[in-house]
Amino acid sequence: MSDALLVLIDRLEREHVEVRQALAALGAPADAGDVEQLAARLPDFAAVLGPALDEHSQLEDETLFPALEEFLGAEMVGVFAGEHERILSLRDALYSGETGPNAAGVCLELCDLLGGHIDREDQALFPAARGALGED
Repeated sequence: MSDALLVLIDRLEREHVEVRQALAALGAPADAGDVEQLAARLPDFAAVLGPALDEHSQLEDETLFPALEEFLGAEMVGVFAGEHERILSLRDALYSGETGPNAAGVCLELCDLLGGHIDREDQALFPAARGALGED
């Protein structure tokens, strides 16, 4: 089981690279308040931030996080699981167009939350998991 979890962590880290690229590309026009440029770039990242992010979150919520609770505690893991709902809600609002003129603000909130979430997974959760699972 621990080998499978380590393989899963490796996969999730690789997927984080694509998500970071999407956040950087969308965050730039959002930061500049350029809603038209933001809208033009959204389709380029629909797959990464749509179905791929859904699958990524589901793998973490249903497979990785429950397994890590045993080693790292429910409190530590629960923070990450709790953020998924807000991340996906922001993403859905951004891609539905329901945010209208507030799209830049919604995008920046998504970039901040998802970017921080990924940073904490890559810098704290995944290394702690590797240690608990016995990988050097």
